[in-house]
Amino acid sequence: MAKILNLIKDFIKKETVFTVAVLLAVISAFIVPPGKQYISYIDYRVLAILFCLMLLVAGLKEQYVFRRLGEKLTTLVKGARGLELILILLCFFSSMIITNDVALITFVPFALALLKGAGLEKRIIRVVTLQTIAANLGRML
Repeated sequence: MAKILNLIKDFIKKETVFTVAVLLAVISAFIVPPGKQYISYIDYRVLAILFCLMLLVAGLKEQYVFRRLGEKLTTLVKGARGLELILILLCFFSSMIITNDVALITFVPFALALLKGAGLEKRIIRVVTLQTIAANLGRML
């Protein structure tokens, strides 16, 4: 029994966001009881498109497309700040053409791979945060 409790405890520590989301979903189900109309709220078409986009990005990552683009980009840009600026501006300008969520789904994995490859793991949170802001601002513009 103690082993199972330790596994649950480790899972909660590892997946804190997921655990909190499930807990809040259960609480909200008591506040507003689920009904038959809930199933119609889900836009399956959008979910399918986003799923396909995520599969495409994962496939590009598996084929090392991001790595090759990153290597080319790092030769054109000098320094870590220049690299950060390019990654942020990619989200900003691409969100003007495509939606901000698609820009983020596309360029955040690219930024993660590129920053990890360049040994800049400490800058990941800042870059992803600024990419999110840039994508939203670009879409508004």
